[in-house]
Amino acid sequence: MPPSPLERIMQSERLPTIPAVAVRVIELVQRPDVSLDELGAMIERDPALAARVLRMANSGFYGRPRSISRVRDAVLILGLRTVKTLALGFTLVTDLRARQGAGFAHTWLWQRSLYAGVVARGVAVRAGLRTADEAFLGGLFHLLGVIALESALGDDYRALASEAGRDVDLLRAREFERFGVDHSRVGAGLAERWNLPAALVDAIRHAADPDAAPLETAQLVMCVHAGCAAADVILGEHPGERLGQLRTACQRLGLPPEAAEELVADGLASGAALGATLDIPSSCLEPEEVLARANEALLRLTIESERENAALQAEREQLIQQASTDVLTGVANRRHFHEFLEEHFRLAARYGTPLSLFLVDLDHFKQLNDTYGHLVGDDVLRGVAQRMRAHLRDADLLARFGGEEFVVVLPSTPLEGAVQSAERVREALAARPIEAAGQEIPVTASFGVSAYRADALMTPEWLIKEADLALYEAKRAGRNCVRAAGDEVSSRF
Repeated sequence: MPPSPLERIMQSERLPTIPAVAVRVIELVQRPDVSLDELGAMIERDPALAARVLRMANSGFYGRPRSISRVRDAVLILGLRTVKTLALGFTLVTDLRARQGAGFAHTWLWQRSLYAGVVARGVAVRAGLRTADEAFLGGLFHLLGVIALESALGDDYRALASEAGRDVDLLRAREFERFGVDHSRVGAGLAERWNLPAALVDAIRHAADPDAAPLETAQLVMCVHAGCAAADVILGEHPGERLGQLRTACQRLGLPPEAAEELVADGLASGAALGATLDIPSSCLEPEEVLARANEALLRLTIESERENAALQAEREQLIQQASTDVLTGVANRRHFHEFLEEHFRLAARYGTPLSLFLVDLDHFKQLNDTYGHLVGDDVLRGVAQRMRAHLRDADLLARFGGEEFVVVLPSTPLEGAVQSAERVREALAARPIEAAGQEIPVTASFGVSAYRADALMTPEWLIKEADLALYEAKRAGRNCVRAAGDEVSSRF
């Protein structure tokens, strides 16, 4: 079986390798019983790492600035968990930044990673989670796969990344389209190869899709997802959309949505402090400027979304109307009639409410078509439908049953009421001619009425059948009259 796209990438000899000092850090990170002295001694063996840890301990990022000169004191004050995280982050960032090539937006990549990390940590702290430091690393290395793909694929990947610009979602889509794998999977694969903690691997793999994360790391991944959204509020091309995502992530972690703006502002300040330690240039943006731009964009998105939803709703209603309306007459079509009748039949059967209907057949309509032509006949049908509708209640449904036949369903109406309604419609049709194609054409109609009965044999089809039998009796009686279904009618079948 040929290797998968991910396997082919992971087989590249140009992928970044983990530095020896990072291996030692990871070994200690994976040990829950590591001591302060042991971790301090390991850090002191790497002067550059020791200097960064001390610089961080003396900054305001993890508390008020202190005067600390010994690594062991830094470990004691910052805490074992935090120092392990810092040591791993500093080591990998330093090594990866030293390996980066030319012709790629590395400054933006590391700025985005930095802001994602500090905001992810801030979200975790506010949410009361014990994974704040892991969240920081998850945000800091969520774009590890981008570095790996650039190293493995060179100019081919740089050209693709350049086209995507600062839109990470677009970058991920282009990666999958071109290489069959995206940077989230590649980054997670490289993290696994380096034996990074499993929670960190999950954060890298699922930062863009937190709903796919395993249950045990779902909160951590959501924090990193929030951090990535905040980074795009600060640096991305769609700040309004990302601010909305950040608010949603806050809510899912039990934080108020308005915490999003505070997290962005804090992230800018913390990112500047930590960026100096990691040699990552500051974005030089002010929180007020960033948040004003993001809120303005979010407002535009909200307005556009509301307009789009209104347009979609109108289109949906129009489609529903078209699907349920007779094209010629504008009244309900036969399909909608059956749906309406079945719904109200169920209500009548369940609650005992009355239900009636009547069929209408225009008298001698074939002769009318033969005399005046089918176009005039169509005008007559439209005029008849309009006049009938004017003499019915809003609750009644008028539908074209077929040809020159119409049907009216009357909810909450007993047989006597339906007969009276049918008689009003009959009189309205016979009272004056229908105007069609500049002519006045006399029209009469025959009516058959039926009503629901609490009978085991009663069905919607039988209700229609009884009305049809009554209509037949109206025609036999000379047309232009109303007849109701009775025992003597239904007993014939």
